[in-house]
Amino acid sequence: MLGVFPHPDDEAYAAGGLLAQCAANGALVELLCATRGENGADRNAATPPGSELAGQRTRELQASCLALGVAAPAFLDLPDGGLAEDGAAAAALIERHIERLQPHLIVTLGNDGVYAHLDHLACTAIATAAVSRARRPIRLLYSVFPRQLFAPLWRVLHRRPGAAMVADVDPRTLGVDAPELRLDIRAVRDRKLAAIAAHRSQLVGGDPLTFLRPGLVERLLDEEWYVVAHGPALPAGASDPFAGL
Repeated sequence: MLGVFPHPDDEAYAAGGLLAQCAANGALVELLCATRGENGADRNAATPPGSELAGQRTRELQASCLALGVAAPAFLDLPDGGLAEDGAAAAALIERHIERLQPHLIVTLGNDGVYAHLDHLACTAIATAAVSRARRPIRLLYSVFPRQLFAPLWRVLHRRPGAAMVADVDPRTLGVDAPELRLDIRAVRDRKLAAIAAHRSQLVGGDPLTFLRPGLVERLLDEEWYVVAHGPALPAGASDPFAGL
């Protein structure tokens, strides 16, 4: 299994349960991160943007992968905030990892960018393009969320100067009404919470429940939602992401 995500922390809140559960069940799970999150912000104002923050967030992603029980991450070292600049070259980088690993399953963010984040949207498009050119069918899962769960976050973030958000999105379109796969992650919820906690630069005072906005993390610890974006369909009523492969 291969996870492809734009920034350190996207793997944890979006698919931490899936990654941990697949690893616990014996799958080889690897993670690609497109950027090192160097142009983000430290919510505790302890680390400035740039190379110092990149180093901090690299270590945080390594700790997150350890908490999830998956392999140490690989980085594509694409520019944070600029994933859409050369999509063809980025897709080629992912294709090399697909050729090396030959995964049965790939997971990335959904095509709404979670909260219409431009890098999220670009990463999803790049990963999808790479999977579509694979020499054998691969099931591509999009991590999706209940309708409007992230709308309040978009309403706050898109107003900030220089925000990397789609400015004119209708927040009512964020999320989905029903997924194809409802994944019960209660058995690995502690691992998912530990993975979120590993991203200390994105937390207030190290508290994982402060991630992104108050009240969000608690909604993400029992169940994860997925849709099949490419490749073999899931059998009806499947609860296993590998079902039918």
